[in-house]
Amino acid sequence: MKPTRIGVVINPVSGRHGRRPGEADRRRRVVERAITVAGHVADVRVTTGAGQGRALAAACIADGCALVIAMGGDGTVNEVAQALVGTDVPLAIVPCGSGDGLALGLGVPSNWHDALRVAMTGTPSRMDVGYANDRLFLNLAGIGFDAAVAHRFARRGTRGLVGYVQSTLSLVWTYRASHYVLQCGDQRREGRMFLLGIANAAVYGNGAVLSRDADVRDGLLDVAVVRAGSPLSQIWRARRLFWRHRAPADGVERLRAETVTVTGDHMVYHLDGEPCETSGTLAFRVAPLALDVITPA
Repeated sequence: MKPTRIGVVINPVSGRHGRRPGEADRRRRVVERAITVAGHVADVRVTTGAGQGRALAAACIADGCALVIAMGGDGTVNEVAQALVGTDVPLAIVPCGSGDGLALGLGVPSNWHDALRVAMTGTPSRMDVGYANDRLFLNLAGIGFDAAVAHRFARRGTRGLVGYVQSTLSLVWTYRASHYVLQCGDQRREGRMFLLGIANAAVYGNGAVLSRDADVRDGLLDVAVVRAGSPLSQIWRARRLFWRHRAPADGVERLRAETVTVTGDHMVYHLDGEPCETSGTLAFRVAPLALDVITPA
């Protein structure tokens, strides 16, 4: 059987180990050995800065790769997917980010060797892709507090769960909720909102679940609306990210729709953890089953 050419896009600085010396070479060696031992040809490309994943994945496709693996966190996966949407080339994930929410939600193992085995032997299936205006997201988008945390986290030297928790706890005491107008299908909500979470998939990362009912193949967005409140009330509400996800919580509402719009004077938001800013209106929609992704058989 003719060997398969497999493209790999590696983010060498993702996750809590990303800044240690020699990490890029270590990740490359693990990937090249696994692919070569399996009898395939590895086409490995390493990012040297933010935003390069799309171009490197596109180059893999142009060079004849039948599969592209994203080795990094949700942001790297997002960049690689941008080049794969609308093609027949599937995406596989080797998670090594700070949260790895999409990989967790899809059942991809956290161990690199197991994830590489899944990438080469797993089952390709179609998944929905979310858009905020014309920008893609696969897992989650958020407006408000979690986006403000993403902005702060992006500037930290300490990555991983510890860094994220530190960023969250330091910000919750000073964060001021903004006024938004939310249109979720035929349902309208308006007022000061601490957080608006728009989920294509279910898992934030590190065990936190935004919407247990979110499904990447249902053509819908699941929206969590968290109203303004005191810091202690928000900490108490956050328990639903970890325990009894479907149970009600005061000040938290869950909605579902094919399209969602949010309007505000100044919006800090994130797409798969990558921070962004805008004003006016963000229009969220789903492109049903627009991406091939490899999941465990």
